[in-house]
Amino acid sequence: MRSAIFIVLAVFCLLVITLADAKRPKPSKGGKGGKPSKGGKGGKGGHSSEETQTAPSAGFGIGKGKGKPSKGKGKGKGKGKGKGKPKPPTYTTTTVAPTTTLPGSCNCDVEAIKAAVLADISVTITNLERELNATVAQLKNISEPDVFSCKRMSGFSNETVPVPYTACDVEKPIGLVDISTGKFTVQRDGTYRLTFTSRMSAMNGQTIRADMYVNGVRIGRASASLDTFDTQTNTASTTILDLETSNTLDLLYDLAAGDEVYMMIDYVGTTSLIQSSMNYQIFFTGEW
Repeated sequence: MRSAIFIVLAVFCLLVITLADAKRPKPSKGGKGGKPSKGGKGGKGGHSSEETQTAPSAGFGIGKGKGKPSKGKGKGKGKGKGKGKPKPPTYTTTTVAPTTTLPGSCNCDVEAIKAAVLADISVTITNLERELNATVAQLKNISEPDVFSCKRMSGFSNETVPVPYTACDVEKPIGLVDISTGKFTVQRDGTYRLTFTSRMSAMNGQTIRADMYVNGVRIGRASASLDTFDTQTNTASTTILDLETSNTLDLLYDLAAGDEVYMMIDYVGTTSLIQSSMNYQIFFTGEW
């Protein structure tokens, strides 16, 4: 009887083992093995007959629990060869700093640039100073021009020397005219307006002239004379007449510093002259 029981138990165990192997999952392809599942609680052992001893029999439990694959280090029993894709290699990327400069900056020699700019500015300033000084000089000349007005208060008939003067009403700067020699000495270059006014007396029908000279060269002439030709008879008049008239010589002339300007008279005969009196009839003027 006992042997029959053992045979039945053996067949039962083989059947259970076969079913367990059939339900066991197939081995994975290369993955990490999960933790082994906990076995189910063992079944209760079979009851022995009255003839058997009451010693507890060994129970054979068959677990049906399914263990979840864990992330731990379980020892897998799978022997499958994994065909999973290998992880891509890790590349190290190196970022190179840009060589371009930021707006408002440059990779240049600042000191050299400063020196070049200062040199250009220095030249510009020098040119501006020169132009400014020239402008100031011109403005000064315009605001303070050389000017004179001299007069003679008596007659004069000497043809060999320049006409002298009694005094100058205007003379800026002082010393432009030497009244004793009658010469105006130019102090600055420029264009001058020169005049000579006199009362001319052409006696006995003769001619008198007043000539203006610069450094011995005649530049202008005023004259007075009577025309004694009779156009009706085509003959010269035999009547002796005298001419009294005021003539003015007026001209513009370019002069240079150091030039000398003066007046001389020239007449025909022995009695002609330029005349003046306390009424100021002889004037010599100049203006820059």
